[in-house]
Amino acid sequence: MVKLTQLENALALETHGNFYRAAAARSISQPALSRSIQKLEESMGVILFNRDPERVVPTDAGRLLLGRAKTIVGEAEEMQHEVQMLQGLEMGHVSISMGVYPAELSGCRAIGELIRLHPKVSVQSNIHEWRFIIQQVLERSVDLGIAEISTLKENDVKLKIEPLGQHEAVFFCRKGHPLLGRSKVSRTDLDAYPLAAVNLPPRVLKFFPGFTHISKRSGDLVPSVELDNLTMVREIVERSNAFGTTTLVQIEPWLKSGSIGILPFRRRWLKLNYGFIYLRQHQLSPAAKLFMELTKRIETRLACRNKELMGQMFPDAKK
Repeated sequence: MVKLTQLENALALETHGNFYRAAAARSISQPALSRSIQKLEESMGVILFNRDPERVVPTDAGRLLLGRAKTIVGEAEEMQHEVQMLQGLEMGHVSISMGVYPAELSGCRAIGELIRLHPKVSVQSNIHEWRFIIQQVLERSVDLGIAEISTLKENDVKLKIEPLGQHEAVFFCRKGHPLLGRSKVSRTDLDAYPLAAVNLPPRVLKFFPGFTHISKRSGDLVPSVELDNLTMVREIVERSNAFGTTTLVQIEPWLKSGSIGILPFRRRWLKLNYGFIYLRQHQLSPAAKLFMELTKRIETRLACRNKELMGQMFPDAKK
């Protein structure tokens, strides 16, 4: 019976063309390699290699066998990898730090799906401000971050960045808000009211309306009502004249109930921009890789639904 190690040895001999170098590559002795090739030839009943003084080359039968051997060895390696991945998932671990928006949109849902598929996976997750998440990744405090990526560079030598969520957002307010009945709302109109939101990245400094100021420490745009989660934003907006910002998929139930409404203010820059952040040199665990895949699937569905809702809310608007 032909053994997998014999095929691997034969492939090494073809690659190196020399018993000594092939044996070294396989981390076995030269006599052991010679015996392996000889037994393989005996099993097949043909000579597989011509032993020339300068180089060992395959015979016609050898080339036929080596062609099949590459497929067999490749499939065996893939099978081993899949088994290892499964074992890693069964008893795996992943630590994730997420921003407010990605956590509510897809992150928590992906964690739920992950542990539904693999209940023994250990998950550690926190919600933080985007600058702190980047620092956590750099310090190896977490395996993976999902946060604002507008300040990061694709060619960063330390970080790997994968864009994920770039959903268009809206401004929303309570039912009965003074601006809600208007056909059009300007930035000047919005500047007269408080903004209830999480800290905003520098990319929107010149554009964002409402009562805000620029942080001297970070350079971020700080709303007059600074909050750290979207549940608080919705609660405060429903009970005051403050307005907030979110995607339509996040407030769809409140829109249907009529407790909040969308302000007629649509701009190109008003969108989320977050993604996966992890160390380039850090090997992600099987659990982390599956979490990423599940998150991408959820994000795809959310993007479609959000686009559909935007079309319904602004049927005649031009971006």
